[in-house]
Amino acid sequence: MRQVFQAMRVAGCLGLGFLLTAILTAAMPAAAADTRLLPENPRYARNRTCADVTVVAPARRPATHPLDDRISPNPALSPMSQGDSAICFAYATADMISQRVGVTVSALDVATRYYFADPAGLSRSRDRALRDYLRRHPDLAEEIAESRNDTEASRERNPGRKPYFDKLEDGQEEAAALLYNLGGLCTDRDLPSFDGYGQHLGTFGALRWRSRVAAPKISWRSLGGTVPRLRDPATDAFNAGWIAHVERRCRRTPLPVPLIPVSDAIADNQLDFMDKAARGEPGLAAGTDRLMAMIDYALDHNRLPVVGYSWYVLEERLPKDPDIAADHSSPIIARRNAGGRCQYHLQDNTGEYCARMRPGIAERCDLGRVWLDEDELRASLYSVIYLR
Repeated sequence: MRQVFQAMRVAGCLGLGFLLTAILTAAMPAAAADTRLLPENPRYARNRTCADVTVVAPARRPATHPLDDRISPNPALSPMSQGDSAICFAYATADMISQRVGVTVSALDVATRYYFADPAGLSRSRDRALRDYLRRHPDLAEEIAESRNDTEASRERNPGRKPYFDKLEDGQEEAAALLYNLGGLCTDRDLPSFDGYGQHLGTFGALRWRSRVAAPKISWRSLGGTVPRLRDPATDAFNAGWIAHVERRCRRTPLPVPLIPVSDAIADNQLDFMDKAARGEPGLAAGTDRLMAMIDYALDHNRLPVVGYSWYVLEERLPKDPDIAADHSSPIIARRNAGGRCQYHLQDNTGEYCARMRPGIAERCDLGRVWLDEDELRASLYSVIYLR
């Protein structure tokens, strides 16, 4: 699992602050969730006909974004945008969880749980399937700690690179999904996540003032489940205050199904994938075939697969951009046969304008959702994850 966790890392997740976009979805009753668990180790195979399929997402509710009627494209019609944040893993994981449970969960709650929740709580689960998963992965807590220790902090208005929640970057979908089994669901209605941190700037400002000036005493238990890398005297009060704010906002409800991930990868990250491709590593093509078969399997079984790939598939790299790989994470929401070509509908959460994407791809983009030819997807695909 350690190799899979490494592979599911999305380095930087672009941190694109392009446009306030959102998809605000109603909380459907828990009974709407598909309670079936798919097999742990199925026999994957491609859908040979590339039959049309669309994964059903939770129903939408009326738009409530403050700029819905003033900017284009309309945020209510677009995918949830990560804004200036660099946590695309949390947005992709939130999409995957939302489809699984029939409720649109908050991506910021997913990120908060990933960075700070105590994985020891998983062992107290009463769900048999989750307990079975934990028994098969006895080193899970250590692997989550290792993934958290790879977290970076942005330098922007944070020269010391201190681990403030809203400065943290990177994460892993598998660990994020597992940790969301703790504490119950928080809807995006309760803790809005469109535009990344945009709607919480006042809260973050107040928390910074309190942590610097008032220096309130905090309960060490509130951060005791995370790793030392995410602890700092300068940020502990801020992060504990954010966690308390999240819990005040979230009207949590129990999960209707356990969140049990299935994942595979052929590289640790996009740079590793590029290196293997350049060296013509044996087995890389066969590994990509397996990942494509996993995507088909998930779609054909009404699951939302999330893929690790390069943003540069969608948009050309600027000559001065220091990010050579541009690791990114997005869900695949549909498949279709278009004139004999198999295409996959990728849902991008950066908020980028379709017009800025590559010629040919821009014409297949609408409100942040892009139809990619299979060859375009395969060109940088290195990981896939879905929920059983």
